[in-house]
Amino acid sequence: MKIENIATRWLRIPLTPPIADSTHTLNAIDLILVEVTAGGVTGLCYMLSFDYAPAVLKGFVDQELKRHVLGLDADDIRGIFERNMRACEYVGQCGIAMWGISAIDTALWDLLARRLAVPVSLLWGRHVNAIPVYGSGGWVSYSENKLGDEVRGYLARGFRGVKMKIGGPSEDWDVARVKMVREMIGPDIALMVDANQALPLARAIRTARRLEDAGLTWIEEPLPRDDIEGYQRLAASTSIPLAAGEREYGVEPFRRLIAARAISVIQPDLLRVGGVTNWRLVAGLAETHRLALAPHFYREYDVHLAACYPNLIGIEWFDWLDPLLVNPLEIRDGLVVVPDRPGFGVQFRPEALKEYEVRT
Repeated sequence: MKIENIATRWLRIPLTPPIADSTHTLNAIDLILVEVTAGGVTGLCYMLSFDYAPAVLKGFVDQELKRHVLGLDADDIRGIFERNMRACEYVGQCGIAMWGISAIDTALWDLLARRLAVPVSLLWGRHVNAIPVYGSGGWVSYSENKLGDEVRGYLARGFRGVKMKIGGPSEDWDVARVKMVREMIGPDIALMVDANQALPLARAIRTARRLEDAGLTWIEEPLPRDDIEGYQRLAASTSIPLAAGEREYGVEPFRRLIAARAISVIQPDLLRVGGVTNWRLVAGLAETHRLALAPHFYREYDVHLAACYPNLIGIEWFDWLDPLLVNPLEIRDGLVVVPDRPGFGVQFRPEALKEYEVRT
């Protein structure tokens, strides 16, 4: 099966009002859909950019990567991954380049499973049919009332965990909001916090110590991603597990984090880490070192991948894409059901494509 075409679409969904974490204000959800066709069958992957270089992401696939893979054997997924990596070596194999490489890699796995008429999870030995899910959000731009409403909504739907943002205007502000949420949800619901790399080390240590009694499952990205020494010092200062990895490109940064014993929860991002090919390598590293796995954002894809690894804590849940999808994921008793549709089962509604597509 030779690759016949690679096509992209750009969707933009405004966020009204905007939302903010400790480091970014998000005004829109931009999605770049990458479709790879071979033998009349099409595999799909989407990239989330939040108005950060969506035209560049789209253009890199259209104008650079596409020319390297047209006509190649669609079943040679690892070979195509390596070919794309070599093609980008001169300009850099991370950043924008890795996003495009990851999208093509993921779309090829989707294509393969669709041709075989099986869900992707069966290709790697799925061992569970439903996996834990936690509701994510709690933006620093939310009022206490809005934060409470979001948390109550997740609880009403049976979620067994929630994650909220910290890194607000002050340490006291962060601690008060976290303790408010813990009181709301009780002791049996998992609670995680995410600082989006915003905290100086001294503040991170103080905040962690003040939250020791809040029963946190983890503190996510408290420090800049490359401050491994800082992560080591923070880990030595608190009993709360540290989580990171969503901003890392490729496998090597995870190897360094693991070797430094800097974090306890590994969080690969499908489009930064290197698609399905590298996601599975990182998950294997985590399992080998007895570390927990909690992938970042791409739930429709992560649910299939995560169902094959016993060290999974849970996958992250946002509702943003549900209105756009033909078959949104299903939650039962706080668990997300692994779909049995061929491939990853991601299909965008034609009406949504028409309404939100950006014409370039």
